[in-house]
Amino acid sequence: MIESSANVAPGAAVARRRSGNLLKTADRFLGFAVAIFILAMYLVAAVPGFSRIVHLSVGLMLLGLFLRSMAKPLRIRLDPVMLVGAVFVSYALASVLWATDQGSALVSAVGLLIDVFAALLVWLALQNGLNVRIIAICAAIGASVQGLVALNQYLTGGENRAVGLVGNANSLAIQLSMSAFLLLLCVPRDRWAKLLPLALIVVATVTTGTRKLIFVWFSYGVLVVRSLSPMFRRPTLGAALVLILSPLAGWLLVSYGSVLLAPLGELTVVQRAEGTLQGRETNTRSHLIERALELWWDRPLTGYGIDQFRVVSEYSYYSHNNYSEILADFGIIGFLFFYSLYALLLIRAVPAALRGSNSAWTILAIVLVLLLMDVARVSYTSRMTWLTIALMCYFSVARSEQDTPT
Repeated sequence: MIESSANVAPGAAVARRRSGNLLKTADRFLGFAVAIFILAMYLVAAVPGFSRIVHLSVGLMLLGLFLRSMAKPLRIRLDPVMLVGAVFVSYALASVLWATDQGSALVSAVGLLIDVFAALLVWLALQNGLNVRIIAICAAIGASVQGLVALNQYLTGGENRAVGLVGNANSLAIQLSMSAFLLLLCVPRDRWAKLLPLALIVVATVTTGTRKLIFVWFSYGVLVVRSLSPMFRRPTLGAALVLILSPLAGWLLVSYGSVLLAPLGELTVVQRAEGTLQGRETNTRSHLIERALELWWDRPLTGYGIDQFRVVSEYSYYSHNNYSEILADFGIIGFLFFYSLYALLLIRAVPAALRGSNSAWTILAIVLVLLLMDVARVSYTSRMTWLTIALMCYFSVARSEQDTPT
């Protein structure tokens, strides 16, 4: 019996070493796959031919998680946010059955499935040991490259609205600004991650001329004021001041916007904001929203199916408003599924913010930006939206208790 035990012990030690080596190899491979996904999402997702790298990286992430499961069982924590996300995607896939143009609906549904699945894999990788700095560094590299390309287009290309590598000024602005908030969420204590977000928001504001950045500046300003002033770290006082001053700021912008923005009148974003305040540039989008709501009222429960507004309306593009687009595409059922994601994040983040959690405050700022931006864009089909939701889902649990004010 003693001899048998002596023979077993060396074998067990060898097995443990092999398992450890396999785990390290799997972790490196998984980190590599996530890095490829993040960089491809920023740099080549809109480039014909190269966009397939994004899909390839999703397969690599799945393979990396499989290899890790061979060395160590995966930790999978069921989370209401991700479960509701899965329900929304399932409903979107089912909506192909009643879509007017089932061919285009199927293409959109498959694209949505891949994007949400990719976000799910990143979320699982974080639960199973992925260093979040990999995501932060790759996002910083991708956003910085996009910012430099945008600056070059704006300064030397004679373009009033730079489009970067994504080919659209609005998409570029959203990508740069949301990258800023993701860096503040993922690596809040790194000095470079405090300076780069400001640079990204400034570049987006100057080069893209997107009016949505007004919402970004508001939320970013709340975080900056809170971090600089000890007075604002008291949740009740800070929240009260924000609630009191926000309507005042809105009233000043509407009443005296042209005067307040006069010193910056050469910037495209300022000119377009003034046009909005004066009633210009809003008629077309108002008609789109009104038409989407009319279509929704015809099918209030289920809508016309994923990405069908452009098919059933007289317009050949989306409604430029996520709220009305989801209602027209999915009805009130899909609307409740999608915005339940933000409701769950808020329910989780608000108590943590009241306890002084810095990451919870960042999550609140991100949710605020997303909800405000949805007034002027369609976000449920955005890969960046789902990655952001996955990261907020992870950090709302991972740091809700340990994260305290600094």
